Amino acid sequence: MKRTISICLSAALLLFLAAFVMAEAINIHVGRLNTIPPSAHQQGPLETGKIHIGDLKVVPRLTAGYVYDDNVFLGNGSNSADEKESSDWILRLMPGLLLDCGFGPRGRFRVGYRGDLAYYDDQSKNDWQTHEGLFDLDYRSPGGLIVRAINVYTDAEDPYTSENEYQLGRKIKRWHNNLKTKVGFDFKNRFRVLAYYNYYKQDYDHKEDFTQDYDSNEFGAGVQMRLLPKTWGFIRYHYGERDYFSQREGVTEDNDSDFSWNRMNAGLTWEPGAKLSGELNVGYQWKDYDNKANKDGYIYDDRNTWVASTVISYKPALTRVLSLTMLRALREVGSITDEYFEDTGVGLSLQQVFLDKITLFVGTTLSQNDYNVFDDKRRKDDNYKVGLGFDYEIRDWLRTGLSYSYWRKDSNITKYDFTDNRFMAKLDIVY
Repeated sequence: MKRTISICLSAALLLFLAAFVMAEAINIHVGRLNTIPPSAHQQGPLETGKIHIGDLKVVPRLTAGYVYDDNVFLGNGSNSADEKESSDWILRLMPGLLLDCGFGPRGRFRVGYRGDLAYYDDQSKNDWQTHEGLFDLDYRSPGGLIVRAINVYTDAEDPYTSENEYQLGRKIKRWHNNLKTKVGFDFKNRFRVLAYYNYYKQDYDHKEDFTQDYDSNEFGAGVQMRLLPKTWGFIRYHYGERDYFSQREGVTEDNDSDFSWNRMNAGLTWEPGAKLSGELNVGYQWKDYDNKANKDGYIYDDRNTWVASTVISYKPALTRVLSLTMLRALREVGSITDEYFEDTGVGLSLQQVFLDKITLFVGTTLSQNDYNVFDDKRRKDDNYKVGLGFDYEIRDWLRTGLSYSYWRKDSNITKYDFTDNRFMAKLDIVY
């Protein structure tokens, strides 16, 4: 077993380092993709892993799609030059490579790359590329030690930006790194004690986007207890800090919107193999700003509220998966303002296989963004997203598919409204 682990780690590390050096040579940073609004049509797994080097599995992938988008800049349709609705056809190329080394019951080690390249027929100046890289270590020793580390590093310029919806519809260059770790001990497979450390950093290329540059550190501790054969209950505490590090246009460390938070979470999680998977996670967060007011003298509003980060899938049969998502979070607008919004949403989706070859995807999400700052009135945005599509498996390594996604933002301040429809035909190769 030790020899197998050593071979897997060495081979995967050498391949990863080679890929990393090549990426650096062409100035690519890699990380989590966030390129299209969520829909039910996802890139699910095919029968993969035909290439083996000992216990190391090499999984190459290429997806090619052609998209029709009737509102590529997410404009509201007004006469403003920045808000006109403009349609286009877009070629999407999504290459990928995953190196997956299993340690048997002790876990696995994975490194990988995935790209998303978009080429517009008419609006070629809006062509963009997003690249992500993955490092994932999951190890459990026979004695009870638990180690998990996931790092995703991204170089992006897609027009769908970040979780706070900064400059939606505008091509914007940035990179971000997301690290999540935990170390703990399992007591006789009945009780677990865990320590957590999470780090996130994002950095935008242009000076006009400096308000989005920040990093955050989060420390935590938690316990888990087995409640049913494959069900665990948990309680977690986290403390974190966010620091905005680009200071321009009158913003200093004495007036930017740096803040810290305390958060308690509780919920349920399930082991692999159960009909339920994912995590039911709800909690409460206390948020405290480091400074009293921003550069214009507006007082920062410390906010305490409930939070949620729930993703649950139910698999009643081999051919059917039902999924539920629930989200509640506070989104900071930027370093220069006291503005934030409460992001609350819920989603449902269904994946169903017919005749062994056809997979149907249907899903919807509803969410509301409730802003704290008044202009003429307090801004509230309602978001409606629907996705549907199907895949047809031609071979165990090849499939084709069609999909449709709909996204409507309905705001009580009409300049933020938009509606977007997308149709996509794709070919997916995974070997």
